[in-house]
Amino acid sequence: MRTLIRNVAAATVDDDLGDLTRTDILIEDGVIREIRPDISVADAEIVDGRDKIAIPGMVDTHRHTWQTALRGILADGNIPDYLRGIRLHMAPLYRAQDMYAGNYVGALDALNSGITTIVDYCHNILDPDGAHAAVTGLRDAGIRALYGHGLTPITTNTWSQSRGGSEAGSDPAALATRARLAREIRDQYFASDDQLLRFGIAPQELAIAPVADVAAEFRLARELGARVTMHANQVMVRQLFQDVEVLHAHDLLADDLLLVHCTFNTPREWELLKDSGVTVSVCAETEMQMGMGYPAISEATAFTPGPTLGIDCVSGNGGDMVSHSRLVLQASRYRADEPEYAEMRAPQQMSWTTKDALRWATLNGARAAGVDHLVGSLTPGKRADIVLVDMSGISQVGWNRADPTGAVISQAHAGCIDTVFVDGRVVKRGGTLSHVDLSAATATLERSHEYLYERMGGAGSFIPQPPIDIPLYRERA
Repeated sequence: MRTLIRNVAAATVDDDLGDLTRTDILIEDGVIREIRPDISVADAEIVDGRDKIAIPGMVDTHRHTWQTALRGILADGNIPDYLRGIRLHMAPLYRAQDMYAGNYVGALDALNSGITTIVDYCHNILDPDGAHAAVTGLRDAGIRALYGHGLTPITTNTWSQSRGGSEAGSDPAALATRARLAREIRDQYFASDDQLLRFGIAPQELAIAPVADVAAEFRLARELGARVTMHANQVMVRQLFQDVEVLHAHDLLADDLLLVHCTFNTPREWELLKDSGVTVSVCAETEMQMGMGYPAISEATAFTPGPTLGIDCVSGNGGDMVSHSRLVLQASRYRADEPEYAEMRAPQQMSWTTKDALRWATLNGARAAGVDHLVGSLTPGKRADIVLVDMSGISQVGWNRADPTGAVISQAHAGCIDTVFVDGRVVKRGGTLSHVDLSAATATLERSHEYLYERMGGAGSFIPQPPIDIPLYRERA
């Protein structure tokens, strides 16, 4: 059970090891045993690392994996389009097999792109069969994941209502049925932490649910030992809910909480997050496309353990984390330079580096998912979630061997991902996923895609007309 990666450059994201221009990496029983040049071992499978850069498996801290069969349908959509088309129209049409297909193929897409861990924000649990199917899809894909079990009652509490932010009108007993299912899923699939899948809870959003309901769901999650993840302060409308203020007032901020977006946090809310241990997922492509504000890298760096990155909605954008990291890096650099532009001065200092970007996509994300003791850096003793990036292509040849991190972030993309290890097991080799039947996986998703489009009535009816009323956006729709 030994694998030796020979003569590879490495961007380790380990503060002691740093970047290595040439090294060997020994994997034994799923663990990184050694990282140094010229390791000599017997009975090991040899992987040639020439012209490749080893990086930690990337971590996507926010993905609605269930939406994979609707890839790109929201390419020109904003938040009201998403709510009307995805959350209110398409989500209730999903069968268990659609949840399975989305999570299975979506997780394979992540692995194919060098993402070895995802936080699956599964907020479309219509019935028990759908929940079981979603978890099974992740399990069958062989990815490391925090499964975020959604507690929103999809057909009874929707964005077409206006109960969000209220202190009254909650019915705590309504949680009982959903709590039973959450316990059932946890007990059946998540009996141990010594496995790739871990259990999390995605409570209802404060924009649509009474505060008391959300607080009860937090209590359930913590009773079950589940990490918590939820959207926060991502909508700018005439009501500003100040989600972080509400969570703080109800004593819900803690280091087991991963908030998503936080693009419209107030300055006081950022201060409230300081020293709380709460982490934040920045989903720049979705945020900048859908009218959800500017990616909050600077604020998350100053007030949290460090920003993380999420792909978010593949119904709107693609799943290439390397390219996403580069976009977030350049957007953050631009924002840092804006004060200079305002004074008609040329910026002369680089505020953010490629090492920052790789850390956002790896070690910071592992911390947010609760697995940084296992993965997130190429560190001896950690589990072997390793990605080999092929830099021999015509668009990469000539890369700067003195700076492996800079080479990956500035020059590579998902198409360069050659080899992927998860827990020491090869799941992609020579640029092709090797642990599953790819034609069968493709057919599984195609069947779901065809069914959903048939139920939709064709691409032209993705957003039913006249548009469904959304109280939050009534003055802006």
